[in-house]
Amino acid sequence: MKKLFVIGVSAFALFLSSNVFAATKVSNQNVVLDGKTTNVKGYNIKDNNYFKLRDIAALLEGTDEGFDVKYHEGTNTIHISRKSDYNRISDDLKSLKDTESNPINSPQNVFVDGQKVSFNAYSIDGYNYFKLRELGRVIGFLVEFDKEEGNVVIETTRNLTPRPLVNNLVKLDVIGYAAGSYEAEQDIVKKGELDITDFFKNIESGLILTSNEGRVSAESYYIKEDNVVMVHPIQAKFSGTFKYTPFIRIRQGNKEDVFRYNDKFEVAKTLKSKGFDPTGDFEISLGTKSDDGFIVYSTFVYK
Repeated sequence: MKKLFVIGVSAFALFLSSNVFAATKVSNQNVVLDGKTTNVKGYNIKDNNYFKLRDIAALLEGTDEGFDVKYHEGTNTIHISRKSDYNRISDDLKSLKDTESNPINSPQNVFVDGQKVSFNAYSIDGYNYFKLRELGRVIGFLVEFDKEEGNVVIETTRNLTPRPLVNNLVKLDVIGYAAGSYEAEQDIVKKGELDITDFFKNIESGLILTSNEGRVSAESYYIKEDNVVMVHPIQAKFSGTFKYTPFIRIRQGNKEDVFRYNDKFEVAKTLKSKGFDPTGDFEISLGTKSDDGFIVYSTFVYK
């Protein structure tokens, strides 16, 4: 039975809460966007208006403060891109109804333009709802309350300066990335597929290398839609990202093949399709290409 051995390599390269509320009610306040009344509704939670994140993205589509939203299932993260076009989905801007579901603190980490940001957000019936004022301060649109009319007012034409994503952050001068792998072994029969998250879990220490702060601990996220890996500092006080396009390298004896990572793959099937012997010794690495060749970040060795 073939075993998988992991070798160490080094190279440059809202918690879930069960808060209990009464049945969640739709806010009776209308939303007015740049002087026009809309049909968008939100929930009133603890005297604050919370709106579905994708509804606000769809509402602001085509304005100066439009933004895109993507959810990455593999890392359970939400990524917001400011000043970007939004691609609507079928559930956007649907009528909101009262629900018996209790709001719980959203379990997803949120990144804005690649920087992790903490929001007061709730998950209700599988959707994320953000405090509108807080979202506006980060994205750059104005949110006010018209007491006379009882309306929530959104303005996108004031040219507001968005709030810094992290207060007093230290801007990193990123010059590279280093990674070291765990030592382990695994049965190839039970683990016949490899996913990029397997390579991430195999990284014992991921470090962003900088010219001003030395080595900073980091974590990796795969953005499937763009097929890139974003490496972010674990500590929120740091601002800076290392990004790379993931490639896979297979080596067996003097033979090797490097190909772009697209999705999880069956090890034996992939080896056969590329002319390797799955019954012999081989290694599979995650890394990226550079002018100097292939840079390794995580390697599995099969013996």
